[in-house]
Amino acid sequence: MATVPSLPDYAGDEAPDNVNNTHLSPIHPAKPPQEHGQTSHSGSNAEREMSCPPVSVSSPKQPATSASSARTSRDHSPASSYHYRPGSNPVTRKYNADASIALIGIRGTGMSTLAVIASSALGFRLIDADHHFYQATALSRAAYKSTHGVAKYRQEELKLMRSMLLDNQTRAVIVCGPGVVEGTGQAWLAEYAQSHPIIYIMRDAECIEKHLRVWDTETISRLARLSGPTHRNLSNFEFYNLSNPSSGDSNPTSPSGQQSPRSLALKQLEVDFIHLLYAITRRTESHDARHSLSVLPPESRFFTYALSLPISIPDSVSHSLGRGDMAADAIELVLSPLDMTEKLDNSATNYITRQFWTTKRNLQLPIIFHVQSAEIRPRYPNSPSDSIDTEQAYFELLHHGLRLVPEYLSVNLLCNDQRIRDLVAAKGPTKIIGDYFDSDAAQRGWDHPIRKNMIRRAEALGCDLVRLRQEAASLEDNFLVQKFVQNIRSSEDYQIPLIAYNTGRLGRTSCFLNTILSPVTHPLLRSVAPECAPMSLVTVQEAQNALYSSFILDKVYFGIYGANVAQSLSPAMHNAGFKFYGMPHNYRIFQHQTLDHLQELIKDPKFNGASITAPFKRDVIPLIDKISPEAQAIGAVNTLLPLRSTDANALLIRNRAGPAVAVYGDNTDWIGIHVCIRRNLSPINAVRRRTTALIIGAGGMARAAIYALIRLGVRTVFIYNRTQHNAAELGRQFQNWPFQENLGKGSELGTQSRNVGSPDPTTDTLTIRVIPSKDDLWPADANHPTIIVSCIATPEIDGKSSVDTSLPSTWLASPTGGVAIELSYTPLKTPLLNQINELKEEGWIAVDGLQVLPEQGVLQFELFTGRKPPRDLMRREVFRAYQNRTPSETGNISHESCLPLERSVDEERTNPIL
Repeated sequence: MATVPSLPDYAGDEAPDNVNNTHLSPIHPAKPPQEHGQTSHSGSNAEREMSCPPVSVSSPKQPATSASSARTSRDHSPASSYHYRPGSNPVTRKYNADASIALIGIRGTGMSTLAVIASSALGFRLIDADHHFYQATALSRAAYKSTHGVAKYRQEELKLMRSMLLDNQTRAVIVCGPGVVEGTGQAWLAEYAQSHPIIYIMRDAECIEKHLRVWDTETISRLARLSGPTHRNLSNFEFYNLSNPSSGDSNPTSPSGQQSPRSLALKQLEVDFIHLLYAITRRTESHDARHSLSVLPPESRFFTYALSLPISIPDSVSHSLGRGDMAADAIELVLSPLDMTEKLDNSATNYITRQFWTTKRNLQLPIIFHVQSAEIRPRYPNSPSDSIDTEQAYFELLHHGLRLVPEYLSVNLLCNDQRIRDLVAAKGPTKIIGDYFDSDAAQRGWDHPIRKNMIRRAEALGCDLVRLRQEAASLEDNFLVQKFVQNIRSSEDYQIPLIAYNTGRLGRTSCFLNTILSPVTHPLLRSVAPECAPMSLVTVQEAQNALYSSFILDKVYFGIYGANVAQSLSPAMHNAGFKFYGMPHNYRIFQHQTLDHLQELIKDPKFNGASITAPFKRDVIPLIDKISPEAQAIGAVNTLLPLRSTDANALLIRNRAGPAVAVYGDNTDWIGIHVCIRRNLSPINAVRRRTTALIIGAGGMARAAIYALIRLGVRTVFIYNRTQHNAAELGRQFQNWPFQENLGKGSELGTQSRNVGSPDPTTDTLTIRVIPSKDDLWPADANHPTIIVSCIATPEIDGKSSVDTSLPSTWLASPTGGVAIELSYTPLKTPLLNQINELKEEGWIAVDGLQVLPEQGVLQFELFTGRKPPRDLMRREVFRAYQNRTPSETGNISHESCLPLERSVDEERTNPIL
């Protein structure tokens, strides 16, 4: 075991700046002042500025929580009165990749629906306790109880529960019944939890009442309150099943503003739950189409930002934040312990859980779970302390946070060694940030030994990152922290990622110079919640502006390179993104008939990248020094980046002028297809072992489409093309593609695995079949397609498509519908999309080419700049630019993202300008 640097005597002379001398106990929803007296605000001005003014983990109106249809006799069982003490039992949260997952909770919380989602996403069997009981007894629970009595029913239930758990140790999603709250059932499930994830499912009481139509909200809330501690003690994770607040919202990606189809009502729930499942099982989220740069976590990239939000922020504010483009890379969700009780009660934990998942849904960003620590003074690990209860309460909150699987969780490095070690041991997929705020910066500046001591301490205790802060006393402190960081990073003695900056108004310079998860605010918070946007915090745009104004980053230019790009929509899209961040860049048009000019561009120190379009996507490959595995698999490059360095981090060095020492090539064409399929594929049609897809066309974009299907986990693909020879050639390129061997390697920078689909070894290769004619019936030995991608050009003549892309109705016989995507967008309405729109009541969803177009571009923006793309803005700008074209111009738009990379004979004949 590594030696942990002890805390020197002088470290305890003053409490950290974020604490006071009030006793810290677990927080609970705020009560009226007359019940608690005057609330005292803990912390100095600096800490309050960094984390928002102290707020209670509550809202004036407490949301109702999950409930159950369990019998009243169970609700009064002794198990219901157990206290919930997070962290009291050792938990590792490390499981085998194929370990079964159990869902527990009260009936009506949506466990059955979530189990179907989990089964499809993981490729696991679905085991439902109710169905298991019926299969074994030929009676429902109610009928069995009526026939045999309560005692016999409970005996049979426990016996079947035990067999259900023991017989399904691997590759199953298990929906547990009410027997888990019985004494014996608890013991079995507790043992099962040592080697299997157990997820406690919660839901608003109003939603449960609407679903069950049995009890009123008050009764449901009471049942939830009684059973909550038991379910928490039996589980190691928890998930809040949120209702959709506005299911009638327009689809933001649809140029026509069409309403979101009913079949997508559960789509956001699917996204939320799969995110949790993939984190627990250490799978990479295959439904996120990511390139070689976006797979890297924030601590591995330059100049990333964390938006500080109090957990008590109203849902309406976080929803408003989520409806716009978020420039931050993460959310620091701050808990402030002002109102206290002796125990971490059910209402407090319910509130924390609900607010966490509400923030997660609204903002869709990694979360840093941060509890403001009060009355925690440094001490030697084994020395007695009168603040031991305070520290215990603090760690109970942290252990509860781990149940929610935040991407990051911070812990005060002044705490007891063993408590921190226990937290690290229980972290699961969460990364631990060792946090130290020096409250006595006047006596101990950045050159004081305690700073390096804290870094060594964080490393020895197993933290994944370390964060050091102090309030700036002068502008000079900003230069001192930079000197300190450079010394640490140039030393071979420290490997842990370091976050270091000064707080307060004088410390703002150090915040924008800090490269990892700098604290920021948001313009919306300044207008609607100014108390949560202190003047000491800058916005991402202000931080970026400062980097360019101080010449740390350079003004550069980009462009689109092709033979017919004069009317390209890409400049409008990318220039809007630059303006959003306050970047001084510009995106230009380079229309040339050869690649000679591109070679000259690469030599320009201010040239920073290009979108490559027809006819050069294959021809440019000889100019490439390093190529992504995606581009190599597809056989084409649509994104070119000059590299300023030859080291492993070369791709991360963006927005810098200088000579190009190498050229990198990537492909984002497949991403546009992947994203649109995933976004519009209803949960009932989630990719499974027998999922079938149909590709129309056999050109270059058909190759990108097949690669997108591979990444989605589709095992069976049919190709229809008028020229069968081209279809057969395309099939041979990908036939028997071995998923596990060829997926997930990423680029040299993308080291994370990308497992997709079911890991079933019997279905780990791709099968491609060709359909010769539209007159043919759909093969009887294959499922009807639920994914259709049309990859052929549809030139517009007199406002109509010149190509009939419609399909035989017998090919569209999927009983659950599906999604059909048209890559061409001139015209927007094609015969295929018109046909699909007529089948929307059967579950079919039509996606036009103008929805696909921006998706590959927004990922190019991230490769170009290293910044998260403002997706909604860039999508809107594409549609605005498209609408502003005259009819003649629209007919000549370059289809850089939705026409073939390498045209087939058919495509040359139907659209010679491509």
